Amino acid sequence: MRRGFTGLLAILLATVMVAAACGGDDEPTTTAPPAPAPAADDGTAEAPAPAPADAPAEAPADAPAEPPPPPPPGAEDITAALVFDIGGRGDQSFNDSAAAGLDRAAAELGVNTTEASPNPDGSNRAELLQLSADGAELVIGVGFLFGESIAEVAANNPDTLFGIIDSAPEGTDNLAGLVFAEHEGSFLVGAAAALKSNTGTVGFIGGVDIPLIRKFHAGFEAGVHAVDPNIRILDAYVTEPPDFDGWSQPAEGKIIGQSMYEAGADVIYHAAGGTGAGLFEAAKEFSEAGGSKVWAIGVDSDQYNTSAEEVRPYILTSMLKRVDVAVYNTIEAVVNGDFTGGTTVFNLAVDGVGYSTTGGFVDDIVPELERFKEAIVGGTIVVPETTERGGGEDVTAALVFDIGGRGDQSFNDSAAAGLDRAADFLRINPQESSPNPDGSNRAELLQLSADGADLVIGVGFLFGESITEVATNNPDTYFGIIDSFPAELPNLAGLTFAEHEGSFLVGAAAALKSNTGTVGFIGGVDIPIIRKFHAGFEAGVYAVDPNIEILAAYVTEPPDFDGWSQPAEGKIIGQSMYEAGADVIYHAAGGTGAGLFEAAKEFSEAGDSKVWAIGVDSDQYWTSAEEVRPYILSSMLKRVDVAVYNTIEAVANGTFSGGLTVFDLSVNGVGYSISGGFINDIIPQLEEFKQAIIRGDIVVPETTG
Repeated sequence: MRRGFTGLLAILLATVMVAAACGGDDEPTTTAPPAPAPAADDGTAEAPAPAPADAPAEAPADAPAEPPPPPPPGAEDITAALVFDIGGRGDQSFNDSAAAGLDRAAAELGVNTTEASPNPDGSNRAELLQLSADGAELVIGVGFLFGESIAEVAANNPDTLFGIIDSAPEGTDNLAGLVFAEHEGSFLVGAAAALKSNTGTVGFIGGVDIPLIRKFHAGFEAGVHAVDPNIRILDAYVTEPPDFDGWSQPAEGKIIGQSMYEAGADVIYHAAGGTGAGLFEAAKEFSEAGGSKVWAIGVDSDQYNTSAEEVRPYILTSMLKRVDVAVYNTIEAVVNGDFTGGTTVFNLAVDGVGYSTTGGFVDDIVPELERFKEAIVGGTIVVPETTERGGGEDVTAALVFDIGGRGDQSFNDSAAAGLDRAADFLRINPQESSPNPDGSNRAELLQLSADGADLVIGVGFLFGESITEVATNNPDTYFGIIDSFPAELPNLAGLTFAEHEGSFLVGAAAALKSNTGTVGFIGGVDIPIIRKFHAGFEAGVYAVDPNIEILAAYVTEPPDFDGWSQPAEGKIIGQSMYEAGADVIYHAAGGTGAGLFEAAKEFSEAGDSKVWAIGVDSDQYWTSAEEVRPYILSSMLKRVDVAVYNTIEAVANGTFSGGLTVFDLSVNGVGYSISGGFINDIIPQLEEFKQAIIRGDIVVPETTG
């Protein structure tokens, strides 16, 4: 058996593509001050160079005090409003950089300031922009997610001026887009990471997998490989759209950082907002627990100065994105009466991005970094803006789903996510099919898929017997199977998971959150693999409190496998368990779990106390209907998406090999979700259990017998 570094961290990016930046009809330009340059012919504004990031903020204590310059005339009549991105002021990164520009404008220009933060899902962005516009001369939206809203609000308020960070929307003359060359700054910290690495492995953590954060990723990767093309880069994204909570999950950042350090990385760069605080903690704890020091790299602000003092010795540098300067300059333009709409790009040429040297940890490599900077500014190095690499254009990968197919919000959808990602990033040709309700045509679908595909993956152990025969009969086609390893064939890969380990952790969470002393488990079909979920859940519950009562039910038994797709039955069972006193129920029942979530909502709303449900396979907080999300405590994550993607990638790269791979806790192949923030208070206990399992101190049973 072989184990690979998988989970979110396993996908290593080998090449990057160069893409030209584009804006609206008028292409944005940048010029290098110090002397003000005349306006560009296309009307695009120019970014004045900010002061060096490490310049002292004030004169030495023994220097004569100089009174601040008087504010410009009329500044006291101007109100500048900042509407932050999710997380607001205090994230020690992106939002705080914008806040610094607002604060500086209040102190130096004498303007009045207001600020607001959206709710956790950002659904009130447009409302906040309009409310701010009602009482301000200038409103700035901090983040590209304001793009659509701000264009409409600006059009409806022509007498108010607007600015937006990280977006260049086509709009009216009263709207300024303030964008940055994040890929250029990230190139420099990537080079720093490579120059400082002793292990030959570094890492990147992105908050949300969106094109903007891919710019950070692409630049970092290019900088690393400019120093040493053989360095290995581990990468992970905390969430994917529509879940934008990846900017504010420090606990998840710590988990991912720990896993990367354990996999050999000694420098990790994050572009994840407040989530990065967890990475800094991981760097400190890993360094202090082991015999060698590891590093973290911050983002946006100089995070050596904004982070807790105890983690500063582990922050190598930060990629500076001078959002503070963009905010200040825009406010100053309003005060001076020379605000102009259009797009301004803050790049390396105007020190709109860069790197910090606070702490002195990169002082010895500054000359090399400055040479790279000069090459980028001079055009000798063109930094890519995307990590897309293709390479799979000639590969057809076919997914044959389990019963229920795409759309079950759980097992099949997790597999589908891996196929979709391979189509997006590797440019493979995807195919998919689903068996009939009784699954009697599985073998036929496998063979039909094999007739036109290079790789066929059967999603579920029930393909075991069929896929062995089809793989034997089609030796020139590659095959994979989730949750099974039926035969040793060179063209067949078995992709299995330690479901019992992940279930242990959500069992512990259930026990820690239960107020009634009774919890429940619902299995889709009573078969050995679902007994693994059950056994792990039970062990986790009893590890917290051996006196807790566990109610258990299975929807169907073989040969009836319809238990995966009976939400009405799941609702009935869930209601019965809640009525019997359970206040937390975990399901391992595929689409049937949707009924459990409904039961949790209805029981909570009808009574005086809240009850919880725990999802499975995917992070079901995000795949489920919005109205049931407040009742989903957590989900046991089974990274089927990663197994599917990795297998497709291996075929595209020519590195496919048959055999068994186990995705367990040690490689983040299973785990638990923290979306919604309902278990944030118990994460330390869950992480202690996780580490005990990885060390072997706790051996989780695989059967309820």
